[in-house]
Amino acid sequence: MKVLTRTEFGNPILRAKAKPISIASVKKGAYKTFIKEMIYTMRRVGGVGIAAPQVGKSIQLAVMETRPTDTRPDLEHRGPIIIINPRIVMYSPAKKNDWEGCLSFQGTHVGGIVPRSSSVTVEYHNEKGEKVTEKASGLWARIFQHEIDHLQGITYIDRIKDVKTIMTTKEYKKRVLKKKSASKAR
Repeated sequence: MKVLTRTEFGNPILRAKAKPISIASVKKGAYKTFIKEMIYTMRRVGGVGIAAPQVGKSIQLAVMETRPTDTRPDLEHRGPIIIINPRIVMYSPAKKNDWEGCLSFQGTHVGGIVPRSSSVTVEYHNEKGEKVTEKASGLWARIFQHEIDHLQGITYIDRIKDVKTIMTTKEYKKRVLKKKSASKAR
């Protein structure tokens, strides 16, 4: 299995609306290898989601999975799931500000605080071409919103309200995770 080359921030594909996928082609298995490579790439580079435009394909497909990481050691394992032609049909009015980063920011990884709906209802097709409606909350809802944004040509940077929150992953670990660890120890 190979790690797919990631599209870096600034590449126009990340700003274009991705094309819908024919569900008939999904049912025939046309994207089977590509999906496996996306999951493999997401895991190898330490992400919780990756959208097709982030690996150079302007199609409505993303993969998502949570598991414990350096920055979120208490995360439960969930997924992987494949979302094809997704759309959010309901956003909760309640918002939550939280940290986000992106696999398209290579080299010096940066993140910032992004407001997102606390819960969403999403309709999508899975890798078998079956239609799925899923209600998501918390981090899972945030990942859906982040990946679906990618498919619409939107990056998390566009959603940041206070640019003063943008920092490198190294600074995040030093400043934010250190504070979270200290408050848990109390």
